[in-house]
Amino acid sequence: MTVLVAEDHPVFREGLTRAIAQRPDLSLIAAVDDGRRALDDIHDLAPAVAVLDLGLPGLDGLTVIETIARERLATRCVVVSALDDSATVYRAIAAGARGYVPKTVASADICDAIERVARGQTVLRPEVQDGLADEIRLRRERGDEGPVLTPREAQIVRLAADGYANAEIARELHVSTATIKTHLQHIFEKLEVSDRAAAVAKAIRRGLIP
Repeated sequence: MTVLVAEDHPVFREGLTRAIAQRPDLSLIAAVDDGRRALDDIHDLAPAVAVLDLGLPGLDGLTVIETIARERLATRCVVVSALDDSATVYRAIAAGARGYVPKTVASADICDAIERVARGQTVLRPEVQDGLADEIRLRRERGDEGPVLTPREAQIVRLAADGYANAEIARELHVSTATIKTHLQHIFEKLEVSDRAAAVAKAIRRGLIP
Protein backbone atom coordinates (compact mmCIF):
# COMPACT_ATOMS: atom_id res chain seq x y z
CA MET A 1 0.00 0.00 0.00
CA THR A 2 1.70 3.18 -1.20
CA VAL A 3 1.76 6.23 1.08
CA LEU A 4 2.51 9.94 0.65
CA VAL A 5 3.22 12.09 3.72
CA ALA A 6 2.68 15.87 3.66
CA GLU A 7 3.90 17.49 6.87
CA ASP A 8 5.80 20.76 7.26
CA HIS A 9 7.26 20.01 10.70
CA PRO A 10 10.55 18.24 9.87
CA VAL A 11 10.94 16.31 13.13
CA PHE A 12 7.39 14.92 13.03
CA ARG A 13 7.68 14.16 9.31
CA GLU A 14 10.94 12.26 9.77
CA GLY A 15 9.57 10.28 12.71
CA LEU A 16 6.44 9.30 10.81
CA THR A 17 8.33 8.33 7.65
CA ARG A 18 10.65 6.11 9.72
CA ALA A 19 7.64 4.40 11.29
CA ILE A 20 6.05 3.83 7.87
CA ALA A 21 9.34 2.43 6.51
CA GLN A 22 9.33 -0.20 9.26
CA ARG A 23 5.92 -1.51 8.22
CA PRO A 24 6.09 -4.27 5.59
CA ASP A 25 2.49 -3.55 4.54
CA LEU A 26 3.19 0.14 3.78
CA SER A 27 5.45 1.67 1.14
CA LEU A 28 6.43 5.34 1.41
CA ILE A 29 6.70 6.90 -2.06
CA ALA A 30 6.92 10.61 -1.17
CA ALA A 31 7.38 12.90 1.82
CA VAL A 32 6.82 16.61 1.20
CA ASP A 33 6.52 19.76 3.25
CA ASP A 34 3.82 21.76 1.46
CA GLY A 35 0.35 21.24 0.03
CA ARG A 36 1.13 22.20 -3.56
CA ARG A 37 3.88 19.60 -3.83
CA ALA A 38 1.61 17.06 -2.15
CA LEU A 39 -1.12 17.60 -4.74
CA ASP A 40 1.36 17.45 -7.62
CA ASP A 41 2.76 14.15 -6.32
CA ILE A 42 -0.72 12.75 -5.77
CA HIS A 43 -1.48 13.48 -9.43
CA ASP A 44 1.82 11.97 -10.58
CA LEU A 45 2.23 9.01 -8.21
CA ALA A 46 -1.36 8.13 -7.24
CA PRO A 47 -0.58 6.90 -3.71
CA ALA A 48 -3.17 4.69 -2.05
CA VAL A 49 -3.16 6.99 0.98
CA ALA A 50 -2.09 10.59 1.53
CA VAL A 51 -1.28 11.54 5.13
CA LEU A 52 -1.90 15.27 5.47
CA ASP A 53 -1.38 17.93 8.08
CA LEU A 54 -4.03 20.66 7.86
CA GLY A 55 -1.71 23.64 8.27
CA LEU A 56 0.41 23.05 5.19
CA PRO A 57 1.97 26.02 3.37
CA GLY A 58 1.17 26.51 -0.30
CA LEU A 59 -2.17 24.72 -0.16
CA ASP A 60 -3.71 23.82 3.19
CA GLY A 61 -4.64 20.22 3.86
CA LEU A 62 -8.37 20.73 3.45
CA THR A 63 -7.89 22.27 0.02
CA VAL A 64 -5.83 19.23 -1.00
CA ILE A 65 -8.57 16.89 0.29
CA GLU A 66 -11.31 18.84 -1.49
CA THR A 67 -9.35 18.80 -4.76
CA ILE A 68 -8.89 15.04 -4.53
CA ALA A 69 -12.63 14.62 -3.97
CA ARG A 70 -13.61 17.07 -6.71
CA GLU A 71 -11.31 15.38 -9.25
CA ARG A 72 -12.43 11.91 -8.11
CA LEU A 73 -8.86 10.74 -7.55
CA ALA A 74 -8.37 7.29 -6.04
CA THR A 75 -6.09 8.46 -3.22
CA ARG A 76 -7.67 8.28 0.24
CA CYS A 77 -6.74 10.88 2.84
CA VAL A 78 -5.81 10.61 6.51
CA VAL A 79 -5.52 13.84 8.47
CA VAL A 80 -2.87 13.86 11.19
CA SER A 81 -3.17 17.15 13.02
CA ALA A 82 -2.50 18.93 16.28
CA LEU A 83 -6.00 20.40 15.90
CA ASP A 84 -8.72 18.23 17.40
CA ASP A 85 -11.59 20.68 17.94
CA SER A 86 -14.95 19.43 16.71
CA ALA A 87 -15.42 22.06 13.98
CA THR A 88 -12.06 21.28 12.39
CA VAL A 89 -12.67 17.52 12.48
CA TYR A 90 -16.10 18.07 10.89
CA ARG A 91 -14.63 20.18 8.09
CA ALA A 92 -12.00 17.56 7.32
CA ILE A 93 -14.47 14.67 7.18
CA ALA A 94 -16.98 16.74 5.20
CA ALA A 95 -14.23 17.63 2.72
CA GLY A 96 -13.55 13.94 2.11
CA ALA A 97 -10.97 12.72 4.63
CA ARG A 98 -11.27 9.01 5.44
CA GLY A 99 -9.42 9.28 8.75
CA TYR A 100 -8.59 11.82 11.43
CA VAL A 101 -5.81 11.15 13.92
CA PRO A 102 -4.40 13.58 16.53
CA LYS A 103 -0.63 14.06 16.46
CA THR A 104 -0.48 13.04 20.11
CA VAL A 105 -0.99 9.35 19.33
CA ALA A 106 1.85 6.90 18.78
CA SER A 107 3.35 6.48 15.32
CA ALA A 108 2.26 2.83 15.33
CA ASP A 109 -1.37 3.95 15.75
CA ILE A 110 -1.01 6.37 12.83
CA CYS A 111 0.37 3.54 10.69
CA ASP A 112 -2.56 1.34 11.72
CA ALA A 113 -4.95 4.12 10.65
CA ILE A 114 -3.18 4.42 7.28
CA GLU A 115 -3.47 0.68 6.68
CA ARG A 116 -7.16 0.60 7.61
CA VAL A 117 -7.99 3.59 5.38
CA ALA A 118 -6.11 1.96 2.50
CA ARG A 119 -8.44 -1.03 2.92
CA GLY A 120 -11.47 1.23 2.61
CA GLN A 121 -12.32 1.83 6.26
CA THR A 122 -13.02 5.17 7.92
CA VAL A 123 -10.87 5.79 10.99
CA LEU A 124 -11.77 8.27 13.70
CA ARG A 125 -9.80 8.08 16.90
CA PRO A 126 -11.83 7.99 20.14
CA GLU A 127 -10.32 11.37 21.03
CA VAL A 128 -12.30 13.07 18.23
CA GLN A 129 -15.43 10.90 17.86
CA ASP A 130 -17.53 12.52 20.60
CA GLY A 131 -16.67 16.02 19.47
CA LEU A 132 -17.58 15.20 15.87
CA ALA A 133 -20.93 13.76 16.93
CA ASP A 134 -21.64 16.90 18.97
CA GLU A 135 -20.70 19.10 16.00
CA ILE A 136 -23.05 17.21 13.67
CA ARG A 137 -25.91 17.53 16.15
CA LEU A 138 -25.22 21.24 16.61
CA ARG A 139 -25.20 21.89 12.88
CA ARG A 140 -28.44 19.99 12.40
CA GLU A 141 -30.09 21.99 15.17
CA ARG A 142 -28.96 25.20 13.47
CA GLY A 143 -29.98 23.88 10.05
CA ASP A 144 -26.45 24.55 8.88
CA GLU A 145 -24.66 21.47 7.55
CA GLY A 146 -22.77 23.40 4.88
CA PRO A 147 -21.14 24.91 3.02
CA VAL A 148 -17.71 24.12 4.43
CA LEU A 149 -14.87 26.57 3.85
CA THR A 150 -11.29 25.41 4.24
CA PRO A 151 -9.13 27.34 6.74
CA ARG A 152 -7.39 29.12 3.84
CA GLU A 153 -10.72 30.03 2.22
CA ALA A 154 -12.04 31.38 5.53
CA GLN A 155 -8.82 33.39 5.89
CA ILE A 156 -9.27 34.88 2.41
CA VAL A 157 -12.89 35.83 3.09
CA ARG A 158 -11.83 37.39 6.40
CA LEU A 159 -9.20 39.51 4.62
CA ALA A 160 -11.74 40.44 1.94
CA ALA A 161 -14.11 41.52 4.71
CA ASP A 162 -11.31 43.72 6.06
CA GLY A 163 -11.08 45.48 2.69
CA TYR A 164 -8.01 43.78 1.24
CA ALA A 165 -7.78 43.66 -2.57
CA ASN A 166 -6.76 40.42 -4.29
CA ALA A 167 -3.15 41.53 -4.69
CA GLU A 168 -2.98 42.55 -1.03
CA ILE A 169 -4.39 39.19 0.09
CA ALA A 170 -1.81 37.45 -2.10
CA ARG A 171 1.03 39.40 -0.48
CA GLU A 172 -0.34 38.74 3.00
CA LEU A 173 -0.54 34.98 2.37
CA HIS A 174 2.66 34.77 0.27
CA VAL A 175 0.94 33.29 -2.78
CA SER A 176 0.16 34.52 -6.28
CA THR A 177 -2.81 36.68 -7.21
CA ALA A 178 -3.93 33.89 -9.54
CA THR A 179 -4.07 31.52 -6.57
CA ILE A 180 -6.28 33.97 -4.67
CA LYS A 181 -8.59 34.26 -7.68
CA THR A 182 -8.88 30.47 -7.82
CA HIS A 183 -9.70 30.31 -4.11
CA LEU A 184 -12.31 33.03 -4.52
CA GLN A 185 -13.96 31.16 -7.37
CA HIS A 186 -14.23 28.08 -5.17
CA ILE A 187 -15.66 30.24 -2.38
CA PHE A 188 -18.25 31.75 -4.74
CA GLU A 189 -19.30 28.26 -5.87
CA LYS A 190 -19.63 26.96 -2.31
CA LEU A 191 -21.60 29.97 -1.11
CA GLU A 192 -23.62 30.20 -4.33
CA VAL A 193 -22.76 33.86 -4.88
CA SER A 194 -21.16 35.78 -7.74
CA ASP A 195 -19.02 38.46 -6.10
CA ARG A 196 -16.81 39.24 -3.10
CA ALA A 197 -19.31 41.41 -1.25
CA ALA A 198 -21.98 38.73 -1.38
CA ALA A 199 -19.47 36.08 -0.30
CA VAL A 200 -18.39 38.13 2.71
CA ALA A 201 -21.98 38.85 3.72
CA LYS A 202 -23.06 35.22 3.43
CA ALA A 203 -19.99 33.89 5.23
CA ILE A 204 -20.56 36.26 8.15
CA ARG A 205 -24.27 35.47 8.25
CA ARG A 206 -23.56 31.72 8.41
CA GLY A 207 -20.82 32.09 10.99
CA LEU A 208 -18.16 30.71 8.65
CA ILE A 209 -15.67 33.42 9.60
CA PRO A 210 -15.12 35.13 12.96
